[in-house]
Amino acid sequence: MIGEAALGVLTGLVGTVATSWLNMRSQREKNSHEVQMVKVQTEAMIAESNANIRVTETQVAGDIERMEVEAYSQSIKEGNKQALSNKVLERLFQSPYTMLFGVILAFLLGFVDFLKHLMRPGLTAYLVFVSTWLTWEATKIIQAKQEILSATMATEIFTDMVNVIFYLTVSVVTWWFGDRRVAKFLYRLDDGNSRSN
Repeated sequence: MIGEAALGVLTGLVGTVATSWLNMRSQREKNSHEVQMVKVQTEAMIAESNANIRVTETQVAGDIERMEVEAYSQSIKEGNKQALSNKVLERLFQSPYTMLFGVILAFLLGFVDFLKHLMRPGLTAYLVFVSTWLTWEATKIIQAKQEILSATMATEIFTDMVNVIFYLTVSVVTWWFGDRRVAKFLYRLDDGNSRSN
């Protein structure tokens, strides 16, 4: 009986140790699984946050582009407005006292508008004239072989002037026609017109 009792105690202890060990192992695996789940959820949250950041950055960039186009469109509209409305001009010409002021003001505003519209072709003609003149002068120096500049220096000037002429020509023509295309596009965009001219 004592042997059986001792064997029962021993079996109970072995069973308790085995059960405790299995419970601890099970809990460790469960904890490990929970830790992995937290890591996976954290990584998913980080990925989602990064995706949201990229979406927000793209939206902000799009909003900035849209606002720049709107600002450019508004500047085109403002640049094409008359300085004085026809109504104000009519009122100036109604009275003999304000007529002289109206004539002077209309002339000055017309002159300013003329200068504004002349600026682009004027600058284009000026740049072409100056670069052509400089190239002509460099060519004369090369032909005369004077001591003012060596032939090498004159050749360098000539090469630089050819590069400048190409640069100016491409810049001016691209800007001129590109700006006109954008202005026409914005005009059509604003009034919903679909003319092709």
